[in-house]
Amino acid sequence: MPFAALEEKLPVIRAQGTNYQIGYAHGSQGKDRVGITLRNLQQGVKRTVGQDWAVCVKIASAFLPVVERRFPAYLEEIKGIADGSGQSFEDIFTLNCRTELGQQFSRRPAQNAARALSLAGGCSVVGANHTRTATGTTIYGQNWDADPAQRETMVFVVVRQKDKPDIAWAGEAGLICRMAGVNSAGIGLGGNTLFCSAPIDFEGLPLQFTYRSIMDQSNFPDAVEAAAMSRLASCNNLMVCGPEGEMVNIERDYKGYGMLYMKDGLIAHANHYRHPKLPRAPYREIDLYPKDELRSFRLEYLMEQLPEKGITAQDLMEILCDHKVNYPASVCQHLPTCATNFSTVTDLNRLEMHIAVGNPCGGYLALRPFEEDGGAGEGERT
Repeated sequence: MPFAALEEKLPVIRAQGTNYQIGYAHGSQGKDRVGITLRNLQQGVKRTVGQDWAVCVKIASAFLPVVERRFPAYLEEIKGIADGSGQSFEDIFTLNCRTELGQQFSRRPAQNAARALSLAGGCSVVGANHTRTATGTTIYGQNWDADPAQRETMVFVVVRQKDKPDIAWAGEAGLICRMAGVNSAGIGLGGNTLFCSAPIDFEGLPLQFTYRSIMDQSNFPDAVEAAAMSRLASCNNLMVCGPEGEMVNIERDYKGYGMLYMKDGLIAHANHYRHPKLPRAPYREIDLYPKDELRSFRLEYLMEQLPEKGITAQDLMEILCDHKVNYPASVCQHLPTCATNFSTVTDLNRLEMHIAVGNPCGGYLALRPFEEDGGAGEGERT
């Protein structure tokens, strides 16, 4: 079984039923790793910006009204994760607001923006649609870059839902959804943090809840609308892909967004704004990360070198493994405080995922997450 090879590397959580039941399964099956995720964030906030956890809980509580108004079912799932893992609702909700915490702390006087924003990590996304691939399918990939200590938090989650698509994603235990996922309708989601001087929108939706609302959609237009109209609380890029071959990056700034379409069937994005009108005045991009900008340039260059026809999942895996320039701040990052902790390359038509646990240069495993007892074989590797 293909899941067996993955389970040798990280826990696989299987959940179904109501939102509360899904959350409870997540929390109980991933109990130890939920605890690690929470502890890492608590220690990270204290270490990087000197804040007590009680301050984080208070900040996160400001988002409760908007989540309760728009997605009360997601709060039921948070309650389930908390009950299943033995943590408090307040702690698990705060955990799901971690991106907003990092961006909020970066704006506080006398605090170091670079240290605060390090809570958010990096990340790279790439994609090639059916007009360019050898299989005539649409394939996209994601690297998740963050503190290597986060590797101990990782789980692979398969959620079976009633009246909504099933979802599969890899990421930190305790979160209701992450990027680098796919749903059973063939919607793919990628993402990466953007750094902007705009304030947090406390009437906006925290990132993890936006991720989940996108992955709950059954077609590409609805998924894009969920991303664009989410009124995201923090600055971020959302890459939404569909099985018909459509792919867009949706760059978010304060209460607004800009959309970037693929070019010649290809798309790529890292941690810098690319839309010519973003971020909007008076806000500006925070220029603290020239290494990330080099990674963005490198991604675009590598994608441009791909053949006109016949691109494979292996080609995207090799791009996400790239070390040839800028190492250790390369596309596959090996920095001591920010490394590529997992990578996925997903065929949205075949519903097939290639998953690397840790740096992708260590190899990928292949599986079809919605076919528990069938799939792509015992472990295809690069």
